[in-house]
Amino acid sequence: MRRYAWRGEFVECDVPDGPLDVADSWRHSNGRTNGLHLHLERFVRSAGPLPDGFVDAMMPLLRDGELFPRIAMSQGHLLLDVRPAPPPRSSTALTYTQAPDPRTRPEVKGPDFTAFGTYRSRYQVEGTDDTVIADKHGSMLETTTGALVMWDGDTLCVPDGVWLPSVTLHQVVARAERLHIRVERRRFKPELAAERPMWFLNSLHGISLVSELHAGDTVITPPAHPSFNEWRDWWWGGFTVEWPGC
Repeated sequence: MRRYAWRGEFVECDVPDGPLDVADSWRHSNGRTNGLHLHLERFVRSAGPLPDGFVDAMMPLLRDGELFPRIAMSQGHLLLDVRPAPPPRSSTALTYTQAPDPRTRPEVKGPDFTAFGTYRSRYQVEGTDDTVIADKHGSMLETTTGALVMWDGDTLCVPDGVWLPSVTLHQVVARAERLHIRVERRRFKPELAAERPMWFLNSLHGISLVSELHAGDTVITPPAHPSFNEWRDWWWGGFTVEWPGC
């Protein structure tokens, strides 16, 4: 990983890890991105405007390779971390726990990263990829690294509750609306996953089917959605050069 601080230009630095006031990250594939403007807009909503020239100077640093860059405000520094991206997951196994909600600012990405790490360490079942965050009634809201959707027949369901405004979820809902697919808020009780297809969404892995939901001693296997491959391929086909200088 390479870390840069913005000081009117990007300067490589060794600023130590610290609490994040706000952060955003996305997959950057050989200069191509999917929804980069949406990630930048989400960051700006919490952090305020980016300095003039910031994005133009960032792009040449992200030109080559499969990357997972992160921009963040931390301890008064505006940082860019250039990180390698892992291979995308074709499926995602999740741990369900009805534990206290670790989030303090659920609609802002960054401040709860440390708490999420502790939450995963305490509750995540070995062999699963992430851990679900549930509300006080046990309904699933999201995971520590991504959004969740379910399908009830031809209806796309999003969780009824408060969750991070996921860029990938926004893209999926927007496509559903363009296709005149009904979108509804629903309570995501874990037992529903035995009957309804469930997807994990984020900008690193795209649209990933939930293959297993580990809930106590029970392992729930959600059914497949007949259009999963089409939706997955649609998302991966959305990578373009969105910004000059990529």
